[in-house]
Amino acid sequence: MASPVAAAASGGAAAAAEGNTVYIPISELKELCTKSLSTLGYSTEETAVLLDVLLYAQLRGNNQGIIKITTGGMNRAAAAAPIAVERETRLSALLNGNAQAGMLVLHRAMTMAVEKAKSAGFGIVGTNNTSTSTGALGYYAEQVAQQGLIGIVFAQSPEFVAPHGAKQAIFGTNPIAIGIPAEKGPVVMDMATAAYAWFGLLEAKTAGRPIPGDVALNAQGQPTTDPNEVLSGGAIRVFDRSHKGSNLALMVELLAGPLVGAAVADKLEQRNWGNLLLAVDPELLGDAESIRARTQVVLDRVKGAERLPGVVLDRVKGAERLPGVDEILLPSERGNRVAAQRASSGMVPIEANLYHNLKVMASKADAGSTGKAAATAGASASKMKLETLLLHPAASSVTDPYDASGPPLYQTATFGQPSATEGGQFDYTRSGNPTRTMLEEQWAALEGGCRALAFTSGMASLAVVTKLVSVGGHIVAGDDIYGGTSRLLASVVPAGGVSVSNVDMTDISAVKAGIIPGKTQLVMVESPTNPRMQICDIKAIAAAAHAAGALVCVDNSFLTPLYQRPLDLGADISMTSGTKYVGGHGDTTLGLLAVKDAELGKKLYFLQNAEGAGLAPMDCWLALRGLKTMSLRMERSISNAEKIAEFLAGHPLVRKLNYAGRPQHPGAAVHAAQATSGGAMISFETGDLEASKMIVELTKLYKVTVSFGNVISLISLPCFMSHASIPAEVRAARGLPDDLVRISVGIEDAADLIADLQQAMDTALADKRRREASSSSSSGSASGGVSGSSGANGNGNGAEGAGTAAVLVAAHSREQELVQRIQQLESQLAGLNGQVSKPV
Repeated sequence: MASPVAAAASGGAAAAAEGNTVYIPISELKELCTKSLSTLGYSTEETAVLLDVLLYAQLRGNNQGIIKITTGGMNRAAAAAPIAVERETRLSALLNGNAQAGMLVLHRAMTMAVEKAKSAGFGIVGTNNTSTSTGALGYYAEQVAQQGLIGIVFAQSPEFVAPHGAKQAIFGTNPIAIGIPAEKGPVVMDMATAAYAWFGLLEAKTAGRPIPGDVALNAQGQPTTDPNEVLSGGAIRVFDRSHKGSNLALMVELLAGPLVGAAVADKLEQRNWGNLLLAVDPELLGDAESIRARTQVVLDRVKGAERLPGVVLDRVKGAERLPGVDEILLPSERGNRVAAQRASSGMVPIEANLYHNLKVMASKADAGSTGKAAATAGASASKMKLETLLLHPAASSVTDPYDASGPPLYQTATFGQPSATEGGQFDYTRSGNPTRTMLEEQWAALEGGCRALAFTSGMASLAVVTKLVSVGGHIVAGDDIYGGTSRLLASVVPAGGVSVSNVDMTDISAVKAGIIPGKTQLVMVESPTNPRMQICDIKAIAAAAHAAGALVCVDNSFLTPLYQRPLDLGADISMTSGTKYVGGHGDTTLGLLAVKDAELGKKLYFLQNAEGAGLAPMDCWLALRGLKTMSLRMERSISNAEKIAEFLAGHPLVRKLNYAGRPQHPGAAVHAAQATSGGAMISFETGDLEASKMIVELTKLYKVTVSFGNVISLISLPCFMSHASIPAEVRAARGLPDDLVRISVGIEDAADLIADLQQAMDTALADKRRREASSSSSSGSASGGVSGSSGANGNGNGAEGAGTAAVLVAAHSREQELVQRIQQLESQLAGLNGQVSKPV
């Protein structure tokens, strides 16, 4: 029977199966991987680099291969930003990976080190902040050696390995690779400093089989063959179970950790792993050709020289072998042979499920869905309108192999990891969840930021923002802000050693005066403000804050990035309470932060993760669903609000109207310069608490409740609901009147909303006039008696007395008319409700 490889080869591109393994042409594998990587958002150039590294491992049977693509090991982190050179000299460089794929970062480091070595004889480049594995280190060492240079590569990894004599894991498996040029090609060593692979423990646990008795310890520091004991607080031993192996592991840890600025504790949690790569030109020490020849002599003495066909060679006898040893292998020799054999046949074995998953991922690129979006993500996102991006977000780092029309809900707490010594993009939902990542990535794009973070509520997000201020620092906030924010700043933040000042944010001079040089670290802004709809000049405030070294956070919940973009106006952080227009239906609570600065995003993520304030998967899913209709909902609500504002402006009961979209608004010019809509929030004053209370309670289509941004219209008296936590004396000092009515306009028919509001307001107006008339009548009767007496005594004017009486008669007449009108209205209302009217 022909071998699977031969069968497949004779059948062209058709795959042949053997058990759970499928043999496919290498060309097909490359095509599938290329398409699959494109669905993850990698460019053509990036894909070429990644594919080279992955196939190096795959052809050698190394577990650092293409399985990473389908298991999340190659997914882009939400915080990924361009690789940054933090430090550089003629001989050295330090790269900040900015959460990019480790393979791309180390490849960049390798290129730089080689260039420096060729120019100056030596190059050393360190990397930190990589979000994924750097793959098989042997690849980089071999690439350097292929160019006639000596390559040395170190990689740090999470805490899996105990130092010799200890029982606690401190080191990573910490691989090291060295490539040295020789006459017959480079010799490359790639080895871990651990006695066993972390993934091997997981495999043994799943299979229910023991591990070797001398490779790991349990939590008590005793040798164990039970993988469960190692995974439950135990540790892997160093490869030689001695102080020598421990010392080597320590040196790798130091060279690829603290030296390059990577994490030194809680490495798996921080996902800030480091690498160090050196390239050395042998010419620094002598003639390179002679060095390669002498190197070959050493290798031949170990291995023995092979006689090449048609070439007469003086055979060099290799090291004498022990009984039963057929061959002494040089480093990487076994893997190179396997790779050469597969390259020669043109076929490569791949696990059947992996092959299936690759084809599913690749089909998305063929269909032009996610793959097309990923290939043009940057250009498309900049050209498409936000209304379109709500429905067609740029390619996500989360891959859905089934290409569902709706976002998948990953309702899980934990995730399996792709390999023994590395973590995938997700491990624990508190730290990250695919559904949350989809929401955060889409929101970052909508805000024009590099990163967004989703929290359990708007207040949870603002609480994290305040943690950016150090003890002894100072915050400047507005004097017309949401009650929850006021409570946070007045009662919680000061307990952490941070002082807060409230100023009139509409007055830039007041803002500047409130900033304390060297102490103010954060300025918190709302515009329009809640609930008086005042307008603050975001751009001017940001400039003033930045001049003092302070950050600026803007609460943009009223307008969302559809109508106002704080990051573009200079703000460092844009906060949106997604409970409102994002969710839209009053069935989920969430807060969103967006930033343009990657380092600031990392700080906020650290706090989000450390405090466990990340949004749960189900709420993320509801928010993603809400985004699809947010534009339509807000458009309808705003249209309704504009009509209601015009109605209110003409109603005699309204003493002051607050709506940012009216040309008569005091801040209209500033608002028009920084926003494209007045929004769907309105507030107004009646000057009479009883009238305002009656309006709120008599409306039928407006739900009396806190919050805003719902599809149904909402109404409230903020001083008794959303802002009730602000003490009455503070509200009074800030000019926040108890009679203020706030309306969140929904998507109902505008005419119905106005009619409902009118009947409530007309009734309230009639009641107010009745009360005023009654009060005037009582007061007028007393004054009339005095007036008449005065007139009788000749001290008053008779005409005045007659006039007063006429006024009282007229007032009484108007009161009777109002009472009759109230009776008529109540009868009409009772008739509509099928009830019997009650006399006043």
